[in-house]
Amino acid sequence: MEETQYTAKEIASLLGISKSVLLKMEAERTLPEPCMEGGIRIYMPHDIPNYLKILGKPPLTETKRRQIFLNFKGGTGKTSVSAFYAFRLAQLGMKVLLIDLDPQGHLTQCLGINDGCFEATLYSVLIERTDIRDVIIDTKMKNLKLIPANLDLSPVELALTSMNARELRLRKSLMSVQDDYDIIIMDASPSIGLLNLNGILASNELFVPVLADFLSYHGLKILFETLSTIEEDFDFILDNIYIFLNHYNASHNICQRAREALEEHYKGYLMKTIIRQDTKMAEAASMGMPIHQYAPNNRGAIDINSFIKEIFPNLPIAF
Repeated sequence: MEETQYTAKEIASLLGISKSVLLKMEAERTLPEPCMEGGIRIYMPHDIPNYLKILGKPPLTETKRRQIFLNFKGGTGKTSVSAFYAFRLAQLGMKVLLIDLDPQGHLTQCLGINDGCFEATLYSVLIERTDIRDVIIDTKMKNLKLIPANLDLSPVELALTSMNARELRLRKSLMSVQDDYDIIIMDASPSIGLLNLNGILASNELFVPVLADFLSYHGLKILFETLSTIEEDFDFILDNIYIFLNHYNASHNICQRAREALEEHYKGYLMKTIIRQDTKMAEAASMGMPIHQYAPNNRGAIDINSFIKEIFPNLPIAF
């Protein structure tokens, strides 16, 4: 993953103004002058909120959101989608905190961060009572932060078992930082346990990636039964649940039939956006590069853009 920089033309397009208007406002000191590198104007994503404010446009998001990507079935591609989605939101100017809830550390690796380059994970926060700010690390994007994971997180399930209020420890820990970010995004392992339960109870929105097959369809039934139990036991209700199809190939009959079944039984949760099958997505993840840097014009990047527009329909920028 590399830092994103915009040209004057690119930032003007995002802001919905012409390049000439942008340069005129800079000359008149209405907008701050950007950094210069080799005589070229350079604009950074984290400056977008300030530009919007000066232009009299609404903020990127009106409410703070806490989201978790979860499916009890493995292999649905949730980690790469959550990583690329979070990175794109940061590219568009949002302040984003990513949390890796999987001891395998795949989310951390998707961002090109070596899982051996840090000492603390959520284990330190949930079990050793470390301040959560002390485990948040920087990425190459100023407005994208990460709580990483590696195998040091593995003992957390056993350690939580004997603790008081064990299911709510993550939600309590996030209270001190949640106002610092527009959005907090968690990537969970494909299982139900105390760590994922902590993630669910710390979230207000759930994303469920499914493959267009009937094993994924059956897994949804188990997931919703589990959510129903959680709601009853903890008097807890998610604001939104989003189901989305991933790795979708419209040329396969089984994909079409599975989609029809989802539309029939989960219509109230199923997103219109479909993430199509795309080898570039897998290649980007394996190289630790977001799809918008690896192949920004490929269909995977286009689908992530559509995904964001569906979740944030009122974004005051054009992309």
